[in-house]
Formats: sequence, structure tokens, C-alpha cells
Amino acid sequence: MKYFIIPIIILFVVVAGIGFYMYNKPVASLDRKKADVSVTADQLLADYEANEQMANDKYLGKVVEVSGKVAQVSMEEGKNKVHFETSNPISMVITELDEGNSASGLEVGEVAKVKGMCSGYLSDVILVRSSVVK
Repeated sequence: MKYFIIPIIILFVVVAGIGFYMYNKPVASLDRKKADVSVTADQLLADYEANEQMANDKYLGKVVEVSGKVAQVSMEEGKNKVHFETSNPISMVITELDEGNSASGLEVGEVAKVKGMCSGYLSDVILVRSSVVK
């Protein structure tokens, strides 16, 4: 019986170690990744407002480069966020910058480009793991 217990314990330790490694593995940065789609903040929001399902097919889970006028630069939940103005006064495109990426140098009212992974639309379009394109 104990000949079966030792291999099971070893297998459990190996599987737990692999699981721990995969859980804590850092996410690859999008800094050097080429954008799948380049679009203005107005067009991105308009596409989602017109047909959310078609916009999800086009943008969701893809690297999107958004350009537009900066409405706000903020620090929320320990992350820098850049908000882009749109023609809809209620909705915006919000980009959450990756750790290590700074929004310094971005001023409200200036035109900027940010690249990030589109995570969808609620009342705003959200891009995560973003970085400012220079």
C-alpha cells in the first residue's frame, strides 16, 4: 500500500508546483506587439453602440491602437488610466496602463495614441494592459 502512496504524493507535489508557476507567471507585455486594429476613440465607441456583437467580433481580445483627444488622466486602484473623449458625452474609451507604463507627459486636451487589449463594452469601451504609443 505504501508503494502507491509515495508516487501519488510525488505526483501531487509536481502538479501543485506546475500550477503555482502557471498562476504566478507574468503576462507578456503588449509594448512590442503590433496592433491588430487602429481606430479613433469615436469610431471604436460608435462601432460598439451600433452593433455590440459585430464590434466584439472585430475588437474583443485583440490589440487595438486608439487615437483621440485625452479627456482625463487618472490613477485608480493603483493603475494609471487614460480616458479619451468621444462624441457621446456619457461614454468614453478608457485605457488601463500596464504596470511600468506611465501616463506622464500626457495632457488633457492633447491628441494621443494608446495601444491595449480590448476587454469589451459596458457604458464605456475598456482597453487593458495598455501602453502609450510614442
